[in-house]
Amino acid sequence: MKLVSLKLSPRGVNGWESPLLEFGKRTTSLHARNGSGKTPIVQSIPFCLGFDVKFQNDIREKCLYATLTIEHEGHQFRISREFGDFHVIVETEGGRKEYFSEGDFSKAFFEQLNLSVPLLVGTNRQATRPYISSLLPIFYVRQIGGYDEPYRPPAQFILDQFVEMIRFAFGQGPKRSYTAQKDLLAARDQLEANQRRIVYQQKVVADLSASIDDSPATRDRLTQRTAILTSQIKDLRESADVAGAASDALTELLHAKEERIRAIRRQHGDLSARVTGIESIRSEIEGEIQTLSLNEESRRVFESFFDVCGRSDCGLFVSSSASYAKNLIYLKDQIKDLENNANRAEAQLSLLDARMRDEESDRASILEKIGQRDGHAETGQLVSAVQSLMRELLESEQYLASIARLTEEKRKYIQFESDRDKTQNRIATLSNHGRSDLDFNVLRNKIQLLTIKWMDILKTPNASREVEIDLDFKFRFGKQTIDVFNGSTRSRIILAIHAAIFEHYLQDRGRSLRFLILDTPKQQELANEDLARYLRALEELCDEFNGQILISSTEYHHKVGDLDKEWTPQFPGVEQMMYLGKPTLQQ
Repeated sequence: MKLVSLKLSPRGVNGWESPLLEFGKRTTSLHARNGSGKTPIVQSIPFCLGFDVKFQNDIREKCLYATLTIEHEGHQFRISREFGDFHVIVETEGGRKEYFSEGDFSKAFFEQLNLSVPLLVGTNRQATRPYISSLLPIFYVRQIGGYDEPYRPPAQFILDQFVEMIRFAFGQGPKRSYTAQKDLLAARDQLEANQRRIVYQQKVVADLSASIDDSPATRDRLTQRTAILTSQIKDLRESADVAGAASDALTELLHAKEERIRAIRRQHGDLSARVTGIESIRSEIEGEIQTLSLNEESRRVFESFFDVCGRSDCGLFVSSSASYAKNLIYLKDQIKDLENNANRAEAQLSLLDARMRDEESDRASILEKIGQRDGHAETGQLVSAVQSLMRELLESEQYLASIARLTEEKRKYIQFESDRDKTQNRIATLSNHGRSDLDFNVLRNKIQLLTIKWMDILKTPNASREVEIDLDFKFRFGKQTIDVFNGSTRSRIILAIHAAIFEHYLQDRGRSLRFLILDTPKQQELANEDLARYLRALEELCDEFNGQILISSTEYHHKVGDLDKEWTPQFPGVEQMMYLGKPTLQQ
């Protein structure tokens, strides 16, 4: 979603309006003296998106509505909101819709952005859903209060609202889902189904792997062999020297057959050695089990001596018994795995024996045809050569098809494992309210590192770079919370946090809200060169990931680029130029 334009319309002939203000492709800058009307202009952007903005009386009396035009997935939306009771009109090429509550508007807006809205726990312990105004403070730093804490919404009506909105923005499950128990039972059923699919798929892959070599070398060899056989069949059909072509083809087949027989023998030898090795390892493990059992028997005899421990409940050998049981289970599991491997190897040996017999039979048949020298044998040699080539070609193509099937079954197995991991992660989230949420831990770690990066860009003083983000998304700097910092340091920390979240959010190009609004940072606390460096870094980020930033300032005048926009006041006022004015006075 990108911002396209903004316009405020007058309430009657004596009302105030703004020009059509077009957003820059990357940067939009407002720079004017205090009192020129920058704040209501900036506030009108979130206002059109449902944010509860407290405008001064003169704005509500002089302006009728604000219209924000946005673009999403190639479609434009004109969102008009009146400066009065909640009334929003959304116009698209497909029609016009009206909304009279923030809840209805937020639901439709989130649906348009393809965002799945979670059912959360409200501060009243009842079910509730987020509004746009509860999500926007991540992307909108308000002039009043926005530089005091990282998240400043109009109202706190959701339990753990900041972390829930972070999770919502990044497409993660809620920390506190109102339907968590129901979802947890469904997730556990899904996990059980996933596990059954994995066990079945594992057997399918193991059975196919026992008879199919899907290595890249085998695939390439078969592909080349198929091409050669196809060419030989074509040459036989077109050859004038039938006898010579047939003899050459049979000779080529014989060489290929002998090479395959040698390869099967090598594979057979390797598998036989593997079976022997498995049996050797199994014997060693059985010896360990026997030794372990003898040690346990000795322990029991020792335990019966009353001079060692005169009490029946002394527990002297409890840990030894537990250790024995664990080791015994471990060794027996190893034997079970070895038996499974041995069975698969035996099955492969049986298949190789059968293939060897078939290859030897084909080799003998080819030798017999090559040995025929009478005149009547020429036709027989030709027929035999074509049959052998076709059989070889069919076998190669069938084997390639088997490799393709094995590859697909392996892909399914990997996908099933991935589905299981996601389900397990979801169960952990539902069971532990986010305490074991791997995806969220990764998110916290990435934003933690990016916060340090942006603190350095802003040259943030007096704040430790040992940044921690807890499960409620509260920041600590060397064990200190944001509350202990004041003035410039706190402002820089807030700006760094917003930039870190914005950067990580933009890196996924499928995410919807691609703008960051900074309404008049406390410039008396920030050096112009630090703010300029910060904004240049944000612009580089927007260039790379198709984002937008809007900065409103008084002292610092940001230099914009060719595709950027600078909004300046256009209406004459009593003491200075103003952003809003009467339509008849517009210049």
